Amino acid sequence: AAEMLRQGTTTAEVKSGYGLTTADELKQLAAVRDLAGRQPLELVPTFLGAHAIPEEYRDRSDDYVDLVCDEMLPAVQEAGLAEFCDVFCEEGVFDVGQSRRLLERARELGLGLKIHADEIRSLGGAELAAELRATSADHLVAVSDRGIAELARAGVLAVLLPGTTFNLREGHYAPARRLIAAGVPVALATDFNPGSCPCNSLQLIMTLACLYLELRPAEVVNAVTINAAHALGRGHRVGSLEPGKQADIVIFDAPNYEYLCYRFGTNLVYKVIKRGRIVVEQ
Repeated sequence: AAEMLRQGTTTAEVKSGYGLTTADELKQLAAVRDLAGRQPLELVPTFLGAHAIPEEYRDRSDDYVDLVCDEMLPAVQEAGLAEFCDVFCEEGVFDVGQSRRLLERARELGLGLKIHADEIRSLGGAELAAELRATSADHLVAVSDRGIAELARAGVLAVLLPGTTFNLREGHYAPARRLIAAGVPVALATDFNPGSCPCNSLQLIMTLACLYLELRPAEVVNAVTINAAHALGRGHRVGSLEPGKQADIVIFDAPNYEYLCYRFGTNLVYKVIKRGRIVVEQ
């Protein structure tokens, strides 16, 4: 959290996942709540118990979905530990029907909806995100033209994660230009995780977005500020400099905004202000 703050991240979504038991998922989310109260970086907790299928459920994934719906989600809701629920909708993990069931149950319990959609195959995750009016759909590397159109129609944000594609050395990146042309708002995130993207530098992601997603620097700035804030349901109070918002400001040692995407590998942050208070000065 301290590293991310020093590199200019002032608000971050934190997902659970891979706990694969109710106790371990709750433990992860409780750790997020504890950390949120002890340092300036604002954390947004998301329950992602449906990120993988435990070995003991390998041939009966529907039973694991039952566990998530009937036990994990109610426990998370009762403890007040998450704002959103996410699911990995992909071949070999959770199919569209299972993902719909999980997200509908989460919505019944009052959680916002997110989805890992069409990361490897065009399975229909984007279309499901649109159907359920999810707040955002993550990855979208293999999203179909129909999926893009549905996301635009439903107003679902696309959260693109070029660091993961880069680290996995995949052959193609999310179609950012097609998404923008269709009217889908695009946000960017690090996807910092131990399995596929051990990078917590948002500044590096900004460069990758220009080089491989073909975004313009101004589009990148929008994607890591106001669009990212709306992807977390916080666009009304963070993500832009406006009267009435909470004064989350990053000052860079750079001659212009385009330089932020050009000078990769160097932390250009000069000061970070969170809720009007200087929390990083270097």
